[in-house]
Amino acid sequence: KPLGQDTYRIPAFGRTLTVRQTDGVFDFSCGAGEFDALWRSYFDLDTDYAAIKARVAPRDAYLQAAVAYGWGMRILRQDLWEVIVSFIVSQNNNIPRIRKNLRDLCAMQGEVELATLEYIIRDHDRASFELRALGLGYRAEYLCAAGAHFTQAGALDALRAMSYPEAHTTLRAVKGVGPKVADCICLFGLHHVDAFPVDTHVKQILSAHYPKGFPFRRYAGCAGILQQYMFYYDLHGSAQAAP
Repeated sequence: KPLGQDTYRIPAFGRTLTVRQTDGVFDFSCGAGEFDALWRSYFDLDTDYAAIKARVAPRDAYLQAAVAYGWGMRILRQDLWEVIVSFIVSQNNNIPRIRKNLRDLCAMQGEVELATLEYIIRDHDRASFELRALGLGYRAEYLCAAGAHFTQAGALDALRAMSYPEAHTTLRAVKGVGPKVADCICLFGLHHVDAFPVDTHVKQILSAHYPKGFPFRRYAGCAGILQQYMFYYDLHGSAQAAP
């Protein structure tokens, strides 16, 4: 949540962090011990993104421009359940409404983080009714289905231990989780960086710049990270670069 110019509040894993950027310096509202134990991993600071960027083919002008534009981007290592809920809510939705839906889910239980598994499944009919009252529509049923599935003993831990293909197949078996949402959960919740979510924006990028197909073999092990540079550039940077 933005608090002001270059200042954000981030709730995660039962903690709340405030981050402020001044020029090239970041200030974190925590001690070094907490930063090393939790936030270093959350911001994925131990992944060598420079090496990933260096893999981009020099002749690929579009991807070179996208990487340059989104230079500091990282794939956060977020709470898995939070990611599952967020991307189920995101289906056929727009950003302002998604943010409102997620805020309402938090406010419903008086928390800054997302609804717990126990709330979603403790009373299916009541939960579905209350979630629909928040304006979630058919997504309410999908959240209840996900809650019922992932409250099974060890289900989330089992998902974390799966390979990308196994996790994608398991997620697809949950009501309301299609290929794109499964890929989003794999990328942002499980850090399977070969996951490559394809939505309308990405389809347009692939059609315009990779009509013969994206070179997945060349970028094995980082295709999902490169997809994020492309996605961000398409939304914010490519219009500025156009002649």
